[in-house]
Amino acid sequence: MKILVIRFSSLGDVLLTTPIVRSIRKNYPSAEIHFLTKKEFAPILENNPNINQIIKYDNKNDRFIDIIKLIANSQYDLIIDLQSKLNSFLIKLFAGNSKHVTYNKRHFYRWRLTHKSLSKNLAPIKSTVSLYSTVLDKLGIKLDAEKLDIFLPKNQDEIYSTFRIPHSEFRISISPGATHFTKQYPANYYSQLINMITDKLNAQIILLGSKNEKKLTAQIANGCKKKILDLAGETDIMDMAVIIKNSELFISGDCGPMHIAAALNIPQIAIFGPTHPKLGFAPINTNAVIIQKDLSCRPCSLHGREKCPKTHFKCMMDIKPEEILTKIEMLSIPNPQLSPIKSGLRRTGAVRYLHMKHTCPENKSGHKVALKLH
Repeated sequence: MKILVIRFSSLGDVLLTTPIVRSIRKNYPSAEIHFLTKKEFAPILENNPNINQIIKYDNKNDRFIDIIKLIANSQYDLIIDLQSKLNSFLIKLFAGNSKHVTYNKRHFYRWRLTHKSLSKNLAPIKSTVSLYSTVLDKLGIKLDAEKLDIFLPKNQDEIYSTFRIPHSEFRISISPGATHFTKQYPANYYSQLINMITDKLNAQIILLGSKNEKKLTAQIANGCKKKILDLAGETDIMDMAVIIKNSELFISGDCGPMHIAAALNIPQIAIFGPTHPKLGFAPINTNAVIIQKDLSCRPCSLHGREKCPKTHFKCMMDIKPEEILTKIEMLSIPNPQLSPIKSGLRRTGAVRYLHMKHTCPENKSGHKVALKLH
């Protein structure tokens, strides 16, 4: 059986398809599974044993008609559309006799969730994975689990060493950027938060991002009292994943790297402003803490905006660095290399905050630990 899965973009959305691919593989173990995505996001699927071939579409250089012809000539038995837009519709239209299933985006339902007056009695969307899994329902396949899959390269230690990240008792990677401006936590707040952390802890702060986010990360770095490592524009997707994997804590807004940290099960802080976890965007990670404000104007959109429609930007401005610091202090962070005394960690039990329950992981000594900055 020959199967094509389609999801062109974006980084987080492509990663969120991996439970679907894994479930398909379990039900069709001998199938040839191909995945069609944009070239820039293809690396997140590399090394995935559930995918036989990644078809990379370079939207800057490739003609889309050529992609349509390629798929039509490949004679797929089944096409699974996890994009559900005009481009994927055209592929299915000219794919000949291929059977195809398309996921239910519930677009109108999600639009209602962004309007308080229309969403009072609406249940939140569990996750984007649950939306994608509607294709499995149509195929009579059961989703095995929502856990995301990311497979780091075998030379990950070598990759990490090339960035010459200074040795530290505690490494915190931060990805401050986002596709839309309103999803970005303010740069000056990030600087204040970093200063609070480095005043109390021997921590190595690592800023991550694309070349387009270099101006943002430079602004954050310039506001820090101690030197931090700004790697924006210097890493590709898998480089970034390796660095996140080697971090004790990851901090970001609602963005693609947030889902990478979730896939790696890294303790993380996720800051939500104009978007909302109830739209299905929460990190799928038991070690995640979501920080957000309950405002009458949020969520104001599905994916964020370039400016606040109310002009006050309270969804981000009201989240003070001190609040994030408090949540970091509560967060359970395993650090097998360090003893609880040496690292400033203390034992603790399960913690609950923001309507989410997180059980503390254990270090190699069997102790449950949580970061303590005092």
